[in-house]
Amino acid sequence: MNAGTLPYWLDAPYEARPPLAGRVEAEVGVIGGGVGGLSCARTLAERGVDTIVLERTTIAGGASGRNGGFLLAGVAAFHNDARELYGHEHARRLYASTLSAQQEIYDLAARLGIGESVREVGSLRVAVSEDEAERVSGQVAALKEDGFPAELVERDELPPVLRRRGLCACLVDHDAALHPARWYRALAGAAEQAGAHIFEGTAVRGPVPAPGEGELVTGEGSVRASHVVVAADGALPALVPDYEGRVRPRRLHMVASEPMEQHIVDQLVYPRWGFEYFQQRRDGRLLLGGFADLDGPASYTDREEGSEEVWARLEAYLRDELGLDTRVSHRWVGVVGYTQDQLPYVGEVPGRPGLYVAGGYSGHGNLPGYVAGQEIADLITGREVEPLFPSDR
Repeated sequence: MNAGTLPYWLDAPYEARPPLAGRVEAEVGVIGGGVGGLSCARTLAERGVDTIVLERTTIAGGASGRNGGFLLAGVAAFHNDARELYGHEHARRLYASTLSAQQEIYDLAARLGIGESVREVGSLRVAVSEDEAERVSGQVAALKEDGFPAELVERDELPPVLRRRGLCACLVDHDAALHPARWYRALAGAAEQAGAHIFEGTAVRGPVPAPGEGELVTGEGSVRASHVVVAADGALPALVPDYEGRVRPRRLHMVASEPMEQHIVDQLVYPRWGFEYFQQRRDGRLLLGGFADLDGPASYTDREEGSEEVWARLEAYLRDELGLDTRVSHRWVGVVGYTQDQLPYVGEVPGRPGLYVAGGYSGHGNLPGYVAGQEIADLITGREVEPLFPSDR
């Protein structure tokens, strides 16, 4: 990783765990040390299940440590859109499950002593056109109708920097600004305390076999497991070809500014249908991502290589649209998995008993991924589950 593409979240000393060496056995082998894998591993270990986690690079080294640091209730589709796409009751269940998980994360982060890395600051979805303003108003109405907190913020009530283009916004006050690397590394520690074993620098050779089809083979070892969980998001179709075409890897660009004295916003901000998104850290640094629409078809790739054009457009956004006189200190991309219906695939792979998947969060994995990991743990331990994100659709 060179300095030009180093994520801000990962720009700190870190001592990785040793890779797997030799042949081992476990009840469950989890591939991926990001949100879904760690949530699943911790839940299983707390239930007394012998669990191993195999991470290709480092904990939070993939999409989980390369995102915008938004802990947003719901899924990738805004709530009113979700009701139209998935049906009213399913959308309500999706939002309620992530809202409950959000509070669970706040409580867990406090117990782990990293509450400052999961700050409940709220979020603003900002409309920048008349048609988007209508949908934002509809989002507020849909959330309220289903019993969830939301508030419509008119233009003259927006923070001054957002009035430059914003017409109105949906304010949700329970969303959080996340330092993803610190959070996921703390979650990994909690999984280990519960009894899970984690190996970093351990790539699993794909395609991944289901139990009974073979062992998980790595560079220096192998794992024989009764259950296998592939929690890989953008890498899911490469590891489990059953999802080729259903989950598409996509690169998302981000930049971080140098610290600024000027404070412009408290909340997480989602303008222009979510094509841009930013948060301001406590040191004044602004973290900004977006312009996947500018990246176009080139964005669908599994390579962590960025576009100079998109990075330049992000820098121009800081200068011209937010009016900030600051320089960029970090720029990077994260590769995530997108699905056509904007829901992840979670659960047992049809026709391949004992092989489970979690991925395809469509750029919105910090909360749905946490829920997904728990859902797979429920399936493995025999708990009755009404799937939120079916793996067989």
